[in-house]
Amino acid sequence: MNIWQDIKWQYRYGSDLIKLILINIAVFIIVNLINIPFILFAKTVPFNLVDFLSLYASPHNFVRHPWGIFTYMFIHEGFWHILWNMLGLYWFGQIVQDMIGKPKILPLYIFGGIFGGLLYMLAYNIFPLFSNTVAVSSCIGASAGVMGIVLAAATIAPNFELGFAIIGPVKIKWIALVYVVLDLINIQGGNAGGHIAHLGGALFGFVFIKQLQSGNDFTRPFYAVTDFFSNLFKKKSKLKVEYKKEYVYTSEKNTKSNTAQQKETASKQEKLDAILDKINRSSYDSLSKEEKEFLFKISQED
Repeated sequence: MNIWQDIKWQYRYGSDLIKLILINIAVFIIVNLINIPFILFAKTVPFNLVDFLSLYASPHNFVRHPWGIFTYMFIHEGFWHILWNMLGLYWFGQIVQDMIGKPKILPLYIFGGIFGGLLYMLAYNIFPLFSNTVAVSSCIGASAGVMGIVLAAATIAPNFELGFAIIGPVKIKWIALVYVVLDLINIQGGNAGGHIAHLGGALFGFVFIKQLQSGNDFTRPFYAVTDFFSNLFKKKSKLKVEYKKEYVYTSEKNTKSNTAQQKETASKQEKLDAILDKINRSSYDSLSKEEKEFLFKISQED
C-alpha cells in the first residue's frame, strides 16, 4: 500500500490525521488565492487574513485576537513550511494512531499547538531578550502540534524505525532528539518564538504519553467538550421509543456463540501483538499490506 493509497484508505474510514492534513492544505490554498487578484491589479490588500489568524505575543494584541491561540496552528507562510510540517504530521501521526488509536491524534495536535502557543507568549513576556519585539511579534504554523505528535511517537515507540534513502533506518527517538536540540540551538536565531513554540508542543507530547501510561487520558476532557457542543446542535428525535422487557435465557447455542466470540477476540489480540513486535524489531514499512490494513481496522474499533 503506497502513501496515496494509505491516504485514501484513512480518509474513507474517518482518519483525523488525514483530515488535519487536508484542512491545513485547504487553509494554505485559500489564504494565498485571496491575495492573487489584488497582486495582479497592483492593489493593496485591504484585509490581511494571516495577521487576523496569527497568535500574538503581547497581551494587548492577544486580547484583540484571542482566537489566534487556535487558528495560528493552521496557517503557514510558504510551500516548504507547510510541506515539511505535513510530512512530519503524516509520518509520525501514523505511528501514534497505530499504537494508541486514531482518536488520540486530534486532541494531541490541538493541545500540543495550544501548549506551544502559551509557552511562546510566556517566554516573550518574561525574558528580557524579547522586550523590544514583543509588541510586534506573532506566531504561525502547525509545528507545535506536529512536535507534540513527534514526541508522543518517540515516547510510546522509541525504537520504531523510519527508513531514509541515504542513511537507512533510524530510530525515531534519535530523530526526535535532533528536532529538540535544533530548536534549543535556534532560539538565538531570527525565529526564536517559533522554536519556543515547538519545544512547548514537544513537551506536551512527552507528558501526554507519560500520563496516558499512568492511566490519565487527556483526550477525555477534549471529547467531553466537543460532544457537549455537538449534542447542542443535534435535532431531537420526534420518535417515541418503547422498551419491552425480554426474558433472557442461556442455551447451548448461546454458549457456543460466546465461546466463538471469545476465541475470535483472543486471535485478534495475538495477531495485533505479533504485528507490534514486528514493528519494534524492524519498522512500519516492513509490514505487509494485510498487516497495515489490520492495524487500521483495529484502530477503528472502540
